[in-house]
Amino acid sequence: MRFPLPARARSTAAALAVGLPATLVAFASPAQAATAADVPAYTLSSTISPAPLTAADCGPDCVVAPAPRGGTLDDYAALNQVVAAAAAKTVPAVVAADGTVTTPAKTATILLQAGTYRLTKGLRLPPNVNLRGAGIAATVLLADPTVNWKNFSYSFLVRPTDDKSAGSSNLVSDLTVNGNCRTGAGAFDDATLPGSPGELCDFRTTVGASTNTAGGISVGDRWTVRQVRFTNLEYFKLWINYASGARIVDNRFDNRGGGESGDEDNIGGGGRNDGTIIENNQFDATINGNSFDFTNAIRTVVRNNIVHTTPEVAAARGHKEYGNMYFEGVVGATVTGNTLEGAHIVLKSNSGYAHTGNNKDVTNPRDILVANNVIRDSATVGVAVAYDDYTDADGTTGTLGGWNDFSTADDDHVVRAGGNNTVRDNVIERSRETGVIVYGQNAAKNAADTITGNRIVNAGFGGSTSYSTGAGYFDTAGVGVSVGSKDVVTGNTIVDDQANPTTWYGVQIGARKGSSKATYTSVGNNTTSGLIGSALRTAANAPEAPGNLTATADSVSWDESYATGNPIAGYKVYRDGLPVATLPTGTATIPGNLLDTDAAGLENASAGTAGWTAGGSGTRVARSTAAGAVGSSSLQLTSATAGQISTYSKKVTPTVGATYTSVASFQATGTARRVRAGIAFTDANGKVTRLASSNASTVDATTGWMTSAYTAVAPAGAVSAQAFLMVENTVVGESHLLDRLGLVEGTATEGLTGLSSGTYQVVAYRTDSSENSGATTVTIP
Repeated sequence: MRFPLPARARSTAAALAVGLPATLVAFASPAQAATAADVPAYTLSSTISPAPLTAADCGPDCVVAPAPRGGTLDDYAALNQVVAAAAAKTVPAVVAADGTVTTPAKTATILLQAGTYRLTKGLRLPPNVNLRGAGIAATVLLADPTVNWKNFSYSFLVRPTDDKSAGSSNLVSDLTVNGNCRTGAGAFDDATLPGSPGELCDFRTTVGASTNTAGGISVGDRWTVRQVRFTNLEYFKLWINYASGARIVDNRFDNRGGGESGDEDNIGGGGRNDGTIIENNQFDATINGNSFDFTNAIRTVVRNNIVHTTPEVAAARGHKEYGNMYFEGVVGATVTGNTLEGAHIVLKSNSGYAHTGNNKDVTNPRDILVANNVIRDSATVGVAVAYDDYTDADGTTGTLGGWNDFSTADDDHVVRAGGNNTVRDNVIERSRETGVIVYGQNAAKNAADTITGNRIVNAGFGGSTSYSTGAGYFDTAGVGVSVGSKDVVTGNTIVDDQANPTTWYGVQIGARKGSSKATYTSVGNNTTSGLIGSALRTAANAPEAPGNLTATADSVSWDESYATGNPIAGYKVYRDGLPVATLPTGTATIPGNLLDTDAAGLENASAGTAGWTAGGSGTRVARSTAAGAVGSSSLQLTSATAGQISTYSKKVTPTVGATYTSVASFQATGTARRVRAGIAFTDANGKVTRLASSNASTVDATTGWMTSAYTAVAPAGAVSAQAFLMVENTVVGESHLLDRLGLVEGTATEGLTGLSSGTYQVVAYRTDSSENSGATTVTIP
């Protein structure tokens, strides 16, 4: 239907600002810079680390390395000799049968001097050998893959030997590792974009090196990496795999000084790591790849790290986003006190990897705490918790198991179900989608999650109103949950304080068109303000969204929503998130309305019956002024015999091959029945072709109006078309009211005119609960 409105003056939209790191405010407007003012700028200065070791303090178990040779000369041989000399000074720990260290290991330290050490091969540190530089910006280890790039294939500037020693420890600190991705680049400066972003590393094209060449540092058991700058690296910057007790503290990751890197993670690994601590690290906006990604790990702690990203750097590489923190197949993690700008946190399974090795069995996120983080301007959600599994060759999912259970059969795998995750007391601002979302497969989750105490501001900022997770559709909300039983969503604050709001709902339970369900979810004591829609949205009760939303210079039109088991009562129209009109079905005429009018152009009871004839077992139609009818009167169908009553409009001349839609709103005066709209085409020989909607779930009611619509293409030979409207399984004397009877060319049977420029959103809403459909969006320029 088209509903004229008075012309509206175009309102001024609020300025849209994306928060940027303070180091990159040259890109930002004043509003953008203000959002970043409370986040520390990226700096190499120590946060919690001690001062670099000096030669005077090195002690008898220290080996001072010779100064770098300089230029293009290789320092590998000299440093390798120093490593051997330091290893000779070490003594392994004494460890009891129960694993208790009874005598600590004796460690030795290599002290590097200031300057740049050029390495044609990576250094391998034995257990208990430390490697310390003169300062994070003073000592540089520079990869030179041009001599033999295979020395660095899937390898690193610094890595452990293959020896294992119980109770050992290693420290790498106070230096820079530079992978030479951009030749000669990487000196620290205030560069705000990487050099030649998105292009292959220089040595890849010069010497034909493969991908995965020249990473930064690979760590072993009980390694500590502290105050190290990772820059200009093609492969993983820091790799932690099959390690226990590693500590990654106060390091820096960037591509300043014209550097660039591959898109492998800055901190990556897994291999069932145990007890890794990653804290107080900083990631500059010039990084590439995720800030952190573990696959298969337990008891991981990620705290007090700062991640900067910007849309400009992402766009320069052709990426949507970067810098995210991924916990894939991780159990018992703690993620606290981190600040992420333009990035977000994801808890998920490892099922997306090739199903071999550790990834044959699937671990879903479990017993993880995500708390007191600040997440701003994510390109998607703020925090995502996803549960899933894969199917074996026989079409079945995995056998339920725990962390220490492993599959032994070739045709089966173990799935470690997730749950008992807590997302609390985080601040999430301007995520393009929902603030916190929990979704996936029911079978992959067997414990309840808790989402509490979070403050979520302006969700949906700059994004779409709805989106698919692959397990159903969500609308933009503060919190969304679509899988699990007895989850708790309480005590959250969901705010939209924009002049043109983008947050539709406070909490959404269930996903539209999703197979999984959230049951017995506890939702309460959440505070909401400024939302477009409502505090609670139940997607399982959502009607179908309006389709084919189209704009002209001053109007929008759309297709009738199909009335499923969630019947619609009408439509709501918003402009830039602000309400414009609520349009109940049957409230006015539609394009091509076939109810006749009197000479003055007004509908009345005497003129309204012209051109309408009864069919089937119905009586001839008549206009009615029954209470509750739309406008001044409506058509009334009364059943003369049991069965179907129907009515046909006057004939119109169709264009062969053109699309037509018939539509009507129905209201029962007594017993509700199924109703259908259709079209009857007649050819020159008088042959009638009747087509109608199945509308299996469409039932009119004694209150409100039920809409039915049907679309068909005029067949060859058609000379006339009529709206053909039916009420099924009636009994003698039963009556039903009809209004909004129309036959239109095309599919758009709803609309609104008299509009000004802006972005318009339209939703259908339910008859009983006012539950909304997903929103469709169109812009009038």
